[in-house]
Amino acid sequence: MDPKYQRVKLNDGHFIPILGFGTYAPEELWSTFLQPELVRPALEKSLKNVQLDYVDLYIIHFPLALKPGEELFPKDENGKMMYDSVDLCRTWEALEKCKDAGLAKSIGVSNFNHKQLEKILNKPGLKYKPVCNQVECHPYLNQNKLLEFCKSHDIVLVAYGALGSQRLKNWVNPNYPILLEDPVLCAIAKKHKQTPALVALRYQIQRGVVVLAKSYNRKRIKENMQVLDFELTPEDMKAIDGLNSNIRYYDLVLAHWTTVLAFTSPKVKRFGSTLPNFFMFKFEYILDIHLEVVKSEAEKAVMRVIDVGYRHIDSAYIYQNEEEIGRAIQMKLADGTVKRGDLFLTTKPGEDPIPEDTHGNITFDTVDLCITWEALEKCKDAGLTKSIRVSNFNHKQLEKILNKPGLKYKPVCNQVECHPYFNQSKLLEFFESKDILLIAYAPLGSDLRKKWVKKENLVLLQDPVLNAIAEKHRQTPAQVALRYQL
Repeated sequence: MDPKYQRVKLNDGHFIPILGFGTYAPEELWSTFLQPELVRPALEKSLKNVQLDYVDLYIIHFPLALKPGEELFPKDENGKMMYDSVDLCRTWEALEKCKDAGLAKSIGVSNFNHKQLEKILNKPGLKYKPVCNQVECHPYLNQNKLLEFCKSHDIVLVAYGALGSQRLKNWVNPNYPILLEDPVLCAIAKKHKQTPALVALRYQIQRGVVVLAKSYNRKRIKENMQVLDFELTPEDMKAIDGLNSNIRYYDLVLAHWTTVLAFTSPKVKRFGSTLPNFFMFKFEYILDIHLEVVKSEAEKAVMRVIDVGYRHIDSAYIYQNEEEIGRAIQMKLADGTVKRGDLFLTTKPGEDPIPEDTHGNITFDTVDLCITWEALEKCKDAGLTKSIRVSNFNHKQLEKILNKPGLKYKPVCNQVECHPYFNQSKLLEFFESKDILLIAYAPLGSDLRKKWVKKENLVLLQDPVLNAIAEKHRQTPAQVALRYQL
């Protein structure tokens, strides 16, 4: 079946193909370009890269602003992310102007929760509401409540990570179950003589969710098109609904000592226990991982998916593949495979990557942290944050803040790497003496992120002492390591 006839109508009258191809990461208006005056230039730059006059869909990547500038991930002298303050309603007005100018047919958002969506929807003078909200969505995180909210406002939910995240094991928690090995999915797949991947994709389509399927394998790309050739029964749908457990493979915590901004599932219940689901990664390493795979394969992959019938292409400037995608599209337009009107291209522009000097080292800036702390105190006084804190500070850096003349509020906590192999005992004693809470990140170690973890490091959860204690209490080594911190 030709997928161009399998489309969902958007609230602005345009149509989006029900099945899309994600070029590994969706392309959106990046977080350093949320200031209203930067929105259109960012889009124009992406259009130049992909060699097109307009995009079908222009969306805000995150409801989170980073400091504007040449860096994708602006950092302070301590390597911490630098955030910006922006009114997303003003950003949305800039997107509306892009639509009016004909640079984008439709405009939407990504990774927004219902409250952030309501802020846009309730904006005085709203001209166009978001046509879609692109979020992680799969049987283990079915987003039912968000889907209901979006449907009630005629907003299409677009699912990324619809098959889980098997190919990103070097930054996804290795303890997470593999979605496509789930026995319920496998049993339903066997009944319909399909693959578990096709069942997971079909589940979304029957819920009215647009799906982004990501693969560079020719066989799987073609196989995914078969999702339009069968239907799941109501019993199948109910069984898959029952798999929801709030597991977020792409769980993102952007932690900075100015504040904490988190996209996290409330709780994940697995292995008989209930734990907060927080998972932190460093952007620059993920960028490297993505570039290794995407840069070399994007052009051929886009040509393949167009050849087998995909018409929905989803990309990202942040992964530096727009030129490759543009060349692929131009070749397919030139050889007559498709017309421009047949394609649906989503874009989320950004800017240049992390700045480096001539030796490939990241360039840093100088700042007086005491002056910065005073700015945080003003944010607290203004009611913009309830508490203010730091992260990755040692005791000397903390003392500098604590001994600052005219200190109004001291840090409520310090977030640092802390686990049984690095228990931070002395730092913890210092914190307790100053009534400062210690928050541990990486309490389970960092098993598979070998891109940026020393290869000679031991695997914490394989430690014989932890395993012996875990066996004694009939718990997992991970639970023992977490309980140790508590």
